[in-house]
Amino acid sequence: MIANLNQNKRIELEVKKLGIFELRGLAREVGVPSPTTKKRDELIDGILERIYRGELDDVVVTKKGRPYKKLAVVDNILSNMTMQENFASQAKPVSYDEILAFAQVMPVMGKATNEEGMFSGIARKSANNDFYMFYDFSSSNAIFLPIELKFAQLIQNGDEIECKAKKVNSNQFFASQITKINGIEVSIYSPKKAVLGEPIISNQTIDFDNKKIFVGRRNLLFVEENFYENSTFDRLEEQAIKNGYKIVYLSLNSSIEDDIKLKHAKGYIFSSKFDDACTKSLNKALDCINLCENLLERGQKVFLIVPDIMNIIRVLDYCFVDENKMYNHSSQSIIIAQKILSLGKAFSSGANITALFGCATFDKDDAFITEQLIKICKIV
Repeated sequence: MIANLNQNKRIELEVKKLGIFELRGLAREVGVPSPTTKKRDELIDGILERIYRGELDDVVVTKKGRPYKKLAVVDNILSNMTMQENFASQAKPVSYDEILAFAQVMPVMGKATNEEGMFSGIARKSANNDFYMFYDFSSSNAIFLPIELKFAQLIQNGDEIECKAKKVNSNQFFASQITKINGIEVSIYSPKKAVLGEPIISNQTIDFDNKKIFVGRRNLLFVEENFYENSTFDRLEEQAIKNGYKIVYLSLNSSIEDDIKLKHAKGYIFSSKFDDACTKSLNKALDCINLCENLLERGQKVFLIVPDIMNIIRVLDYCFVDENKMYNHSSQSIIIAQKILSLGKAFSSGANITALFGCATFDKDDAFITEQLIKICKIV
């Protein structure tokens, strides 16, 4: 009896340490209904109630519906709950595709209201390709597009979507009409993929402050000033526009000053504020990656600017809790960081993504910087 109480107390402490992202995943795994609509305390209470009532075995063993991708922490806690050892080992981190699927929210099949609005964002396919969704650029609303919706079959992962949608609950809307895809009226839109040619290691450079930016490569810039007071990034933006690039910014956990500067930046902006939930930061990073890959596949030249790459990793560390560390960071954070790093590439057809990463001088001793980033970047 004492052993059971101690185990329950240990599990309770582990559950309460989780962020909202992991709590939703764990709640869905143990059978708590509608986890995406519940607040943090409601999720914790629902999970612990399932534990204490002993209603876990049937839920964990038998799953129905869309295959669900689990983070290592979910497996670990469920193993403690059921005393089973048949879950995936934490020795092998999840893949980027699994993280992408894990971050998806499920639509609530509620009744549409009369409240309607126009929304836009970067499209994301569901794991089973049974619906499409995006997070609205100007709000935290999730917009769902049924697969049977007219013109929905034209949507590709990473497309920029504009649509009309009706509210079904506090932060979810169902699209009633798609108006534009990638800025083109949907009635005349035709998805086309560019012929990228052979992948190459480009030696083409852009002159910058008596230095060189290597086109289609990953470039690293050590900076001492904060983003909002550093004119270097303004000049980088000018160079990118001058050379005909689409500009994409990724900046998570931005200060108030950084956020003001980003609002005046040109191009696509993926940012989260310092007081946003970590799930918003995670989804901003995923949507940024999807958009960059989509632009490249459409034959665009892309300039990706990440003012502080180490801050991206630190923010994502808060979203993932695992024992499988890489470079003293969460393994899942590093997987996303490596995916971002892999975007810098060039093709013989001229399409390329030039990625420039800012890094604070005091981060030079971080293991990820010394063992990964510096090795594959050309330092500006």
